Amino acid sequence: MVSKNLKSKTSKKTKVTVKLKLSKELEKHLKYLETVSQRPLDFIVKEALIQYLEDAEDIAKYYKEITKKGKKTYSSEELNFFLERKNLKEIGKGV
Repeated sequence: MVSKNLKSKTSKKTKVTVKLKLSKELEKHLKYLETVSQRPLDFIVKEALIQYLEDAEDIAKYYKEITKKGKKTYSSEELNFFLERKNLKEIGKGV
């Protein structure tokens, strides 16, 4: 998993500065989490980044396995279309 790799690499406490432009809404969410969790903002953002990287790595590995096996993949737009179509059919049946 990425977190294990990141933790072992970041145990040296390499400092990286990141500057972000956030919407007011996202900023409010972060400030709320900071207050409720009683954790510093940099901790919250770092944890969110670690989670995002873990998820992205898992998705990339899964996608690689699926395409290697020759299986069809679908975009989120295609899935939404199929699900909406399925729901419309069920509504039409009175389900």
